[in-house]
Amino acid sequence: MNRADALRQALGDTVRFGPMRERIEVLFETEARAWTQRPDGWMVIPLERKPAGFYLVSTDREGQRRGQEVLDAFLGPATAVLEPQTMSSDDGGADGILHSIGIRHLSYLRRTTESMDDMLERIEDAVATVDGKDARPRPVRPSHVDLLRDFRLALLGHNGRAAERALENLRLTGRLSAENLRFLDVELLGRLERWKELQALPYLQEMLRARRPRAVNEILLQMLWWTELAERCIGGQSADEVYAQVELGARFGTLLNAVDIPITEAGRSVAIVTATAQGDRGRVERLLGAVAVDGERERLERLAAGADTVAHVSAVHSIQDLFDQAQYGAVTRAFLEAPDPAAADLAVQAVLEAGEANESAPAVLSAVRGFEAEGRLRPNRRLQRDLSELDRLVDGTCGGWVEWSARLARERWPDADHVLRSQHTQWAGLETLSEPDLQHLANQVLAAWGGDNKEQVKRALDVLCRSVAEAVDTMRSDAFFDTVLILLADQPNLSEPVRDAYLLLVKRFLACGPAESDYQERLSETSRLWTLIASPAAVDWGLSLVDVLLYAPCPEPAARLAVISEVLGTCQSFEQRLSARQQLELEVLGDEAGVPVRRAPTDTSDAGSVWKRLDGAVVGLYSLQPRAQALLANRLSRLCHPKKIDVNSDKVATASLRALAERADYLIVDIWHAKHAATDAIDEVRPKSEQIMPRGQGITGLVQALEEHLSATDGAAHAVRR
Repeated sequence: MNRADALRQALGDTVRFGPMRERIEVLFETEARAWTQRPDGWMVIPLERKPAGFYLVSTDREGQRRGQEVLDAFLGPATAVLEPQTMSSDDGGADGILHSIGIRHLSYLRRTTESMDDMLERIEDAVATVDGKDARPRPVRPSHVDLLRDFRLALLGHNGRAAERALENLRLTGRLSAENLRFLDVELLGRLERWKELQALPYLQEMLRARRPRAVNEILLQMLWWTELAERCIGGQSADEVYAQVELGARFGTLLNAVDIPITEAGRSVAIVTATAQGDRGRVERLLGAVAVDGERERLERLAAGADTVAHVSAVHSIQDLFDQAQYGAVTRAFLEAPDPAAADLAVQAVLEAGEANESAPAVLSAVRGFEAEGRLRPNRRLQRDLSELDRLVDGTCGGWVEWSARLARERWPDADHVLRSQHTQWAGLETLSEPDLQHLANQVLAAWGGDNKEQVKRALDVLCRSVAEAVDTMRSDAFFDTVLILLADQPNLSEPVRDAYLLLVKRFLACGPAESDYQERLSETSRLWTLIASPAAVDWGLSLVDVLLYAPCPEPAARLAVISEVLGTCQSFEQRLSARQQLELEVLGDEAGVPVRRAPTDTSDAGSVWKRLDGAVVGLYSLQPRAQALLANRLSRLCHPKKIDVNSDKVATASLRALAERADYLIVDIWHAKHAATDAIDEVRPKSEQIMPRGQGITGLVQALEEHLSATDGAAHAVRR
């Protein structure tokens, strides 16, 4: 056994370090590389021995002395005290392993500070100083801005565990109000489509009585559709019947009209049921006019059957009635048709309740300020406060991407990320911008990243990623796409969600069939990123990268092979730290790439007990990914013996798709290669909790997700569903 492998065995499984795992991995790899250059030196390493914790290890007393001098300087007695320990060469654990490679001396770092994080920070500083470089790839204490970025990027990648971890750390910072944390709870559950959990939130009714951002309203409308309305509407009940049975007006009145035209299909379904039951024919027509997909339009028309024409509203009393019914859009339209100071208060409240600066907001503000200037209106204290809020709302209104980026680069703008998040869905898409506009947008965002609005750009990073990913194949220039990749790679904290977002964008870019020069440039950037993050904790990312490169269009095979060889070679160097599944995928990907990887014999009894749950089971897969069935079967066949791997690739709801969703013992829904109509059909017959959603890319992402699902659930919960 060589020295590096022995040190890794003495380190043990780093899963035990929880959220500090990646930092300790990076610290260990940095020290292990340095040790090979100065084998008579010293090293700080957490060992699997008693007492548990960090140890200073060395081959001789001089190494102990030099190490102790450095650690005393950086830690001090207020952080840790070094206590010499007696080693046992006969020990079968860490002592015996270290003794076999010549390490004869060690001292235990007994922590005296209350914070393990503080001690690790000081050790990282010591190692980085001795090695002459910064060994930390990210700040020791991520700021609340970093955590908020990670939270939303994790949701973009459907990585629920990373999102929950980031949200929990956000709570601990104490930087966000209880109300904002509740909004993030809604965002978490909604983006992961955990509608039942969202419906069961204890503070949901309290939240419905308060003002909410549009993004929260959009999610709550989807929740309402899937938990209360979908089954009834699909069963053929009319809008009036559903509205009455569910008591929509009484239970969800402030939500139903908060967004005039929702951006999601489920939200529009709720809106058209509401408009039909309330007799708001104008809103019905606006909803139908906003739908471009024939299938959805036909379904909305069926839901709207029997809508009556709403009477013209002009009297103040009628506006009050509309406001009491939470028909905020109707309130503002009626006010603007016949402006009246007596209705100004209701009009301002209606705009604010919608949670966005829509097209009516400037007109309402202008009318009310005009009444005030003419002396026809004397605002009370509450209306003055609401007018100030409406001023800020209107001031933040942007007409599109170029206008937003120009202001972002021009002046400090604390609300820039909020404006983008709440308004970008109403703007013309990136694919409609000209090449000069895209170049201008890219330059302005980069200028903001290097200026006063860096935090605002970081907060909005998930919106930027999602927007370019959706438009990458239709944009007239790659300038803005390149800018977003630069922002991701330039993060001082290359966390898991940041890396996953980068890989998602690279995959979308490669799928478009780039030119040779663009392909080479992208490969070089990705290779540099891998060099920065390479560690056992990043192996799954590396495997996903190889999977993406293998099955994407490739104008330069030699360059691709070089990067794949580099990634697989680095992963193989961590062989002693890889799971059975990772070792298998390393071998399979090497075979598929033509870069054979030797797989060392390992004890897979623990891993095998997890994969054996699939023996004799039907594994269902919904995916539009080419060759998905053959590639998945090839990998699973080396881990277990499923009865059948059944794949469906229908693009719409079909009987065969529903049948697969019902009969499969385990169902993987490949969200990266799926059609919305088909996934809706799956949701109708199988709850989200029984669907396995990959967060990684390619076939590797499917296998990773399946392993996580098997490891996280009890075997008894997966009895055959038949």
